[in-house]
Amino acid sequence: MRIFITLILYSSIILGQFGKIEVKIDDRLLRNSEKQKVSTIKNEVSRFFSKHTWNEEFQDLKIPLHISIAFQGIAQKGGMETFHAQVLISDGMDLRYFDKSLQFYYNSGSAIYYDPVLFEPLGSFLAFYAYTILAGHMDTYDFYGGNLSYDQAREIVLRGIASDYPKGWSTRMQLLKEITDNKGLREARFAYYVGMDFFNQGKPDEALEEFELMIKGIRSVFRQFPTGRTLYFLDAHRTDLVKALSIMGQSNMLNELADMDQAHKEIYFKGIK
Repeated sequence: MRIFITLILYSSIILGQFGKIEVKIDDRLLRNSEKQKVSTIKNEVSRFFSKHTWNEEFQDLKIPLHISIAFQGIAQKGGMETFHAQVLISDGMDLRYFDKSLQFYYNSGSAIYYDPVLFEPLGSFLAFYAYTILAGHMDTYDFYGGNLSYDQAREIVLRGIASDYPKGWSTRMQLLKEITDNKGLREARFAYYVGMDFFNQGKPDEALEEFELMIKGIRSVFRQFPTGRTLYFLDAHRTDLVKALSIMGQSNMLNELADMDQAHKEIYFKGIK
């Protein structure tokens, strides 16, 4: 288990899982009157993530979020105006999701809400990605620590599929399956963080055991799964990983990583002494 300090506050203050939240809106495809209807959405999306407690145990993670919402147009559904948008959401590291199929209604000036029982198109969509990104971080603190949050995201998907706004929810179910079935990457991410904790504590033997598990996990990904998310992981941590393995003289690991991550092989080779 990674080192994690839980702060117990004897007050009404609740720490959020998400820290700095950056929201960008692209409304160029909307008419001026339509732009006015979503003029408050930027602040409401930020408030939605920051004000909600998504997990009682992991309180003070302060995960940064970068959210880009690109409106594609507006349509009528059941006598109600619905917006269509594409959304890119990431933690600025290796968790990055591009969703092409957001469909929702929006009332300017009203808060976005999420109810774990009742489906609401925009609130449920944002909650789905909140739980998915939170699960990815919890996976780095406990072995498969994100399982509960992935299950919560899956429950949202099931409600979405059965709702009057099913667009995109089957694709999100497939995304969850892709993430949770990719045990090699999940185990590699956990082992990397534990290994770096040991390395920073001056415990090279324990660190090497974890880095060996990390390599094993990455190796299994390259044999069985699409490698895109694994390359996101390596992009986010390549510099620190190469530095640690170089200091410990792990030329074999560096060579294997260079073989798997061909586009950046020179970076690994530079770490070989």
